[in-house]
Amino acid sequence: MTTTLTRLHHVGMIVSDLDVAMAFYDKLLGKSPTQRGTITRSEGFSRQIQAEHGEARVAFYEVSGGVAVELIEMRTPQEPKVQPQAYVPGSKHVCFLVDDVDATYETMKGEGYVFHGDPCHFEDETPDLKGLKFAYFRDPDGNIVEIIEDPNKKGLLAKAAQTVGLG
Repeated sequence: MTTTLTRLHHVGMIVSDLDVAMAFYDKLLGKSPTQRGTITRSEGFSRQIQAEHGEARVAFYEVSGGVAVELIEMRTPQEPKVQPQAYVPGSKHVCFLVDDVDATYETMKGEGYVFHGDPCHFEDETPDLKGLKFAYFRDPDGNIVEIIEDPNKKGLLAKAAQTVGLG
């Protein structure tokens, strides 16, 4: 028998200051965290993060269909911030589905969000992804955040949207 993982619970991101990150995500998501906590003296947590005496503050934002964004501020150990470019193996991003990337992009730019560039529109040169539009920006710690539009409601994105109740 093979293990198959089929339900996404959350996406976790390490942040340097939970309060600063929460201010950013409160504004971005239009809500406060649904759950917050502090992890101290947990042998299990320390074992999972592969560090002695791991301590952290965490906040969860439910975004849709029970899927959450988790922000984690490590109290110990503390390491320098390292954030690879978007194209480097090991880099990660969290993506939010929107109805209109261009309008969302313009609104967010007006609110002070700084994007990597104008939205990318896939057309004839990428037939498998034709119609998709997306744009990247970063949170205060350099974590990559994406907004995406799938106007054709096809393929994996449409199935994902239906799975979490958006389609």
